[in-house]
Amino acid sequence: MSRRGAPDFDEVVGTDVSAAERERLRAAHDLLVQAGPPPELSPELEQIPWPEEALAPLGLVRRKRTDRGRSWLLVATAAAALVLVGFLIGQVGGSESASSFDVAHTVKMHGTAKAPGSAAVIEVGRQGTDGNWPMLITVTNLTPLQGDSYYEMWLSKGGKPAFLCGSFNTKRDADTVVRLSAAYPLKKSTFDGWVVTQHIDGVPEAKSPIVMTTPKPS
Repeated sequence: MSRRGAPDFDEVVGTDVSAAERERLRAAHDLLVQAGPPPELSPELEQIPWPEEALAPLGLVRRKRTDRGRSWLLVATAAAALVLVGFLIGQVGGSESASSFDVAHTVKMHGTAKAPGSAAVIEVGRQGTDGNWPMLITVTNLTPLQGDSYYEMWLSKGGKPAFLCGSFNTKRDADTVVRLSAAYPLKKSTFDGWVVTQHIDGVPEAKSPIVMTTPKPS
């Protein structure tokens, strides 16, 4: 298969894939394009009633003439190409199912004066059999940090950090999706909101600047 006839990466993968997963799938896609399946089906594969729509994305065409000198390697190459495309598509579906969980409720956050215009959505899952509460956080317009600085997600009490849920950093000019978890009961009696702080080396956690928070409880 020539590069000109290669399937378009964006059409195969789609757009609902995280940046990290997209880079991994791009590498697999590039390997497939470089390897390239044979330009036409071997006699063995020709006997199988492949639908044209299945052959076209691989750049395969039905043979115009009989060529009995084809090596078994052609069959292996075509089969490997089909397996790799199936793996590529399966990984996309698998990544979606792996990142999903039963969402119990959703929490919205907004930026403070330290990070105006930033926002986040926290999807809180139901407690797992391991006792952990999964959380999927989508962060928007929060400036990436340099050096040893990073952000921390906390359950808060009275607007102050109380229980740490995890740390993360962000990407520039793109939403950041982070999966964290809490190993303690998420009871309203123990906390009343969420905050994101900026960790700075040498600065006590209690004095770390708060960059995002949830609305004050009514």
